[in-house]
Amino acid sequence: MTQSKNASVVIVVWNQLCYTKLCVESILKNTKTPFELVIVDNGSRPDVKEYFDSLKSGVDIRYLRNDENLGPIRGINQGLKASRYGYVAVIHNDVLILEEDWLGKIISVMEKDLKIGIAGLAGRQEIHKTGCVNEATLKHNLQNEDLNEPLKEDYAEVAVVDGLCFVLRRELMERIKGLDESYGYMHCYDLDISMQSIEAGFKNVVVKIAAMHIANGGMTRKLRDYKELVKDDYGLLKRNCKIFAKKWRHMLPLKVG
Repeated sequence: MTQSKNASVVIVVWNQLCYTKLCVESILKNTKTPFELVIVDNGSRPDVKEYFDSLKSGVDIRYLRNDENLGPIRGINQGLKASRYGYVAVIHNDVLILEEDWLGKIISVMEKDLKIGIAGLAGRQEIHKTGCVNEATLKHNLQNEDLNEPLKEDYAEVAVVDGLCFVLRRELMERIKGLDESYGYMHCYDLDISMQSIEAGFKNVVVKIAAMHIANGGMTRKLRDYKELVKDDYGLLKRNCKIFAKKWRHMLPLKVG
């Protein structure tokens, strides 16, 4: 590990080159903090690898490729293990960063309060005993329509961060086991790592960063390939909510802020 202010940015990709390029280009344009880009490719078509190969001369890229789609949870864990720096940002490939020096701003907030384990772009302040979040407590500065009113303060404490983009402190990563892979392909992993953060003695916050989640729910889930891979997405969500609620029943319900 080198300087504490350096960071790793982890993105798991599966085809969707257009969205991936928009995401990566927004990161390259608006990130002033020195960082490495860790790409975990879940068996995409050749054009995805060709794109990242074309960037290697000017960007610090670590490219990891799986022969098959292992899903975002296992992919993120691969990226976390491969990351080298003091802060690790995990971001969906359909998120656009719209604010200059966004990562520097997040790291600045985290360095002023060493109790912050995870800082995200969106999150909820209340989660019920059932594992369902209270959407009325959503905190964010996403430039998407039909969401709660954006943050007025620079940052706000939340119970759980949203997986669309979050930054982990290395110290927290060393205390926990990463994302819980018992959730399978996807769903609830972001709630789970948020609870791991709190159980380890840290807190979670949302920082006021201008960004946009293009899909506002995930582009992958809308793909024909995904529907063939995961036959019952809603069934998987219900299953994982039960796993989450049972695992964290000793801490639920939870409300902060």
